[in-house]
This record gives sequence, C-alpha cells and structure tokens, in this order.
Amino acid sequence: MEFLKASRRKSLLSEMLHAVLNIALATAIFVLVFVGSTPLALALVLVSKWRILAVRPRYWWANILANIVDLAVSLSTVVLLYLAGTSGLYGLTLQVAIAALYAVWLIAIKPRSSQRWIVAQAGVSLFIGVWAVMAISYVLPLAVVVLAIYVIGYGAARHVLVSREEDQPSLLAMLFGLFVAEIAWVSYHWTVAYGTSILGELKLPQVTLVISLVGFLAVRLYSIHTSGRSLRSAEAVAPSIFVSVVILVLVLFFSAGAGII
Repeated sequence: MEFLKASRRKSLLSEMLHAVLNIALATAIFVLVFVGSTPLALALVLVSKWRILAVRPRYWWANILANIVDLAVSLSTVVLLYLAGTSGLYGLTLQVAIAALYAVWLIAIKPRSSQRWIVAQAGVSLFIGVWAVMAISYVLPLAVVVLAIYVIGYGAARHVLVSREEDQPSLLAMLFGLFVAEIAWVSYHWTVAYGTSILGELKLPQVTLVISLVGFLAVRLYSIHTSGRSLRSAEAVAPSIFVSVVILVLVLFFSAGAGII
C-alpha cells in the first residue's frame, strides 16, 4: 500500500512538473515574440523538441514523421503570435490568448492517445498549420508554400492512419498531402482572407476552412470504408454534400467582401 501511495505521489508530481514546464515554454515563446525576437522563438520551439533526436540516428526519421503534427502546431503558433502583434490595441490580448491555447495544446490535447483525440490533434494541426502558412504566403515563394502545406497535410493524415493500423499509411498520407497541396497552389494566386482592421494581419485565409473541411470529409469517408459500409450510403453521401455545399458557398458568396492577402 505504501508503494502504491508513493507511486501516486510520484505520478502527480510528474504531471505537475510537466504542466509547469509546458506553461513556461508557452510563456517564453510569447515573451520572445512580444519583444520582437520571433526567430529566437522559432529556435526555442525546435530546441524544445530535442527528444526527437535523443535516440540512435536510425530512428530520427521515424521520430520526425511521428512529430510532424506537434511541430506544425508549435511553429504555427509562433507565426500567429507574430501576426497578432500587428493588431494594435488588441495585439497583446490576442497574443496572450494564443499563448494560453498553445499551453492547453501541450498539456491537455497533445498527450491524449484515444482515437477521438488523435483525430482532434490532426485536425488542429491541419487548421493551425494551413492558417499560419497561408497567412504569410505573400512573403513566401510558391514552392515553399506548396511544400509546407504538403508536409502539414501528410503529417495530419499519417497521424490518423498510423493510429488505425492502416497497411499503407505513408502512401495514403502522401495522396492527401498532394491533394491539399494542389488546393494551396491554386489559392496562392488568389488568397482570400477574413478579418477586420482591428485584427491587423491576423486574418483567417479562406483556404484554411476549405482544407479543414476536406480533411473532415476524408476522415469521415475513411472511417465508413474501413468499417465495411458502402460509400454510397447516406452516411457517406450526406457529409459529402454538406462539405461541397459549404465550400461552394464560401467560394461564391464569401469571397467578394473578404480581403485579399
């Protein structure tokens, strides 16, 4: 009994230390961006992932692939913190909110391992990653934008497929990555974004919503297919129609009044 109590105390202490360290990381990134040292914030994010390479070199590539989702969220958070800093009067409030959400990611979302949480992690990575890349796409070459979106899409898809013990996770993840990269290629030449003057450069690119909807539909159809149900069933047709209609509405009716990045 004493051993069990000691184990519980040790576990509680470890969880508290984990939370404190992650809050400290989110705070440090916020401070670095706030004082104008965004490159240092990006470097800190990379250094904080030292465990990826804290193994034998032959495992480095596998660890990098397994951590694409976390890296995408972390690096994108720095970009969004930077963009929020251009929001004038509301910049500090937005930056604090983004840093707080990043701490929630590190403490409450990232460590989860159930199927629902894994899908949620992939969804967050896809949404935040595409948002950050497309929001600064006007200062990036086309090749960099397309490659970044491909990696984000590949990582999100692989994150879900590996957890479901798919026979060919890399191949299917590559196909999804290529598909969203093609969407990004088209959107790069006409990037529509939603925002207001008080938000400064922190605008939500329309393509972020489009790719997120595509990701939602892909997960839904994959789940139906692997469960043995027909893709012609109402369970598959209904979300397909819903996503198609929403995307059409966004493109046809919510583009004229939006800003162009």
